[in-house]
Amino acid sequence: WDVDFIFDVRKGDNFKVIYETKYSQGEKISSGDIIYAEFINQNNRYVAQRFYDSEQGKQYFNENGENVKKAFLRAPLDFAYISSHFNPNRMHPILHKIKAHNGVDYAAKRNTPVQASGDGIISFVGNKSGYGRTVEIKHGGNIKTLYAHLEKFHTLTKVGSKIKQGEIIGYVGDSGRATGTHLHFEFWQGTKRTDPVKVKLPSAQPVSQQQTKDFKLALDESLKKLEEYNLIKDE
Repeated sequence: WDVDFIFDVRKGDNFKVIYETKYSQGEKISSGDIIYAEFINQNNRYVAQRFYDSEQGKQYFNENGENVKKAFLRAPLDFAYISSHFNPNRMHPILHKIKAHNGVDYAAKRNTPVQASGDGIISFVGNKSGYGRTVEIKHGGNIKTLYAHLEKFHTLTKVGSKIKQGEIIGYVGDSGRATGTHLHFEFWQGTKRTDPVKVKLPSAQPVSQQQTKDFKLALDESLKKLEEYNLIKDE
């Protein structure tokens, strides 16, 4: 997303949301989809409008029709904390010598599901030296992601299989050279490994050109509802 809700949120940020509410026989039974969201993050304004694109299905776009979803996840799992950052001069905790740490270690409980960071094709599944049980995925744009120290692989994780962002590929463990259960995650651009936390991520596809007018109508409707609410609140 345009805002990373793990790394970017700060005290003083605020948001506005329009969402669906489901009723049965006049009584509320649950909250539904978010239709529109506006988020002020570090004095920057971000907007997300729900729209059903004919090519992509339900997506969220900003005011310019750009997809607010990123093509890759910076953190492809539910983790507790970063136990080791990207650092070319890290002292290795087991080897006790300077050895570049070319990824990010996300500490998490054993068997926490690990997701594919982005759409792609699985190019490697198996054991890889100090990495232990490892999965590699090739993506478009000469990008590759690597997931190491897994406890086990998902049963559908096979070399050559197509994978979608968010699909489970394995589970957190401590296989290989590891001091505790965590995911070692690498983000490759060509032959260069880059910091997954800081790399500029490409966005997913924008609103299809033939639906730009329909999207603008949906956005205008949300902004009108928000303005009506503000008028009622100020009375």
